[in-house]
Amino acid sequence: MEIQPKRKKKYTVLWIVLGVLTILLALGVWYVHRMLLRPESFFDTTATAATPYIADATIAPLFVITTPEPAHEQTGDAKTDQTATQTVSPVPTEQPDTGVHRLNILLMGIDAYEDGTSTSGTMPHADATMVIAINFDAETVDLISLPRDTMTTAPGYCGYYKLNGVFNVGGGMNDTDAGFQLMCRLAEQWLGGILVPYYYAVDFQAVVNIVDAIGGVDYDVDQPFRAMNTDKYYGKGMHHLDGNAVMGYIRIRKGADGRDSSRTDRQRRMMVAIFKKLKDEGLLSQIPTLINAANSGIYTNTTLSQTTTLATMAMQIPSENIRTRSMYGTMHMQYDWAFCFVDQQNRIDLIREVFGIQAEPVGWCTTYYETWLHETGFLAIKYYRQAEKVLAFAAEQVDAGVTFTDEQIELYRACYTAYTALLDDFQNATDQLGALYTDPDVTGYERDDAEKAWQTMILADEKTLREAVTAFAESVGYSQTLRWTVSQSSWYEDKDINAVYVDFR
Repeated sequence: MEIQPKRKKKYTVLWIVLGVLTILLALGVWYVHRMLLRPESFFDTTATAATPYIADATIAPLFVITTPEPAHEQTGDAKTDQTATQTVSPVPTEQPDTGVHRLNILLMGIDAYEDGTSTSGTMPHADATMVIAINFDAETVDLISLPRDTMTTAPGYCGYYKLNGVFNVGGGMNDTDAGFQLMCRLAEQWLGGILVPYYYAVDFQAVVNIVDAIGGVDYDVDQPFRAMNTDKYYGKGMHHLDGNAVMGYIRIRKGADGRDSSRTDRQRRMMVAIFKKLKDEGLLSQIPTLINAANSGIYTNTTLSQTTTLATMAMQIPSENIRTRSMYGTMHMQYDWAFCFVDQQNRIDLIREVFGIQAEPVGWCTTYYETWLHETGFLAIKYYRQAEKVLAFAAEQVDAGVTFTDEQIELYRACYTAYTALLDDFQNATDQLGALYTDPDVTGYERDDAEKAWQTMILADEKTLREAVTAFAESVGYSQTLRWTVSQSSWYEDKDINAVYVDFR
């Protein structure tokens, strides 16, 4: 009679264990079901996309500023006036909602070795940048290459950079997550505001380790090359490539046709070849393990479950549903730097085809605008940066309890008014000239007339600003040297032009 409770207890424990196992099994089935049928539910797509490109926010005035009447009329001819309301901002203010379940991931290859050195001067750059655009509804994937040498701005920073250097602006190898996050914001700019919330990035050694971990890849080589870190040479034709060979191949700078853009083509084709090998040999489910096999040099803001979900979904996607695209452009060298100027019509068509939205052209990514910067724009930036230094000093003085005289307040107002006038004219010139630069119906004469009109206006603004800044600085004892010139050969090293220095070598 005494053993009955023990049996009862054993059965109770057994039922509890079975119940827990049943719940765990149900959760597992639910998890797999969700992974297969609702993979998008593993990802957050509610974040805000990048803000539009604008000049840095104007400093708030310390004293009441009376807005003066415009000192000049609208510039340009009728053609210029018609484009005044157009925008050259590449990003809408809100994330577009096309009603399609999508996920966009930025994939980056970092020009860095294990010891932190690089083949790009003193700073490893994001030399390979590709957006993986996943359409969950259509079960398609688009691989979109962004040219590394694209002339671009960096969201939230003053300056003009190559696209691959924006990683360094954000933090580079000293703060990799900040650098990669800024690259995501940059990709959003160039994709017309489409959200790019996640990233994967790999350095040289990680690529080598991953390719070696899957046993290499068979590939039909289109031009001779030498494997990275070895003397092994590969000719044209089919070869079995190990990790060093893959790195050597995808880093060939130019194609047989002499175009640097051929490198991005090779990178996309190699990605497809590696994916096909993983799929054909049933290795996609082992992607998390392969990432661990790389040991180091892989960076991501995704979770293990998200990576596993992507690998699971990849097994369901037919190879023919993977499409490769490029936001290509034309390389042009002037003022000692070679930039890629994106073909805006191709960019707009690509965004419409993949994402179903209408993007605006980016007028400042043109050779015309680069020339205008060197002839007029950089000096305007230099001038209003000097004004900002003095205005910031004045704010520090007020915060410290210093009381300005009536004369100093009037000088401050003149300085502030001249500052905002130049800043506004610089931004308006960027918008209006950018619209002209991307309008195929505008003639060279119309562009020249508009540029001259803006140059005349901005020169007058600069003269007024310099006089006002100098007078106010002297009145409040500002002791720092104000610099009013820009070196055309080293503009990228000028912190007034590029807020963050990037070694573009």
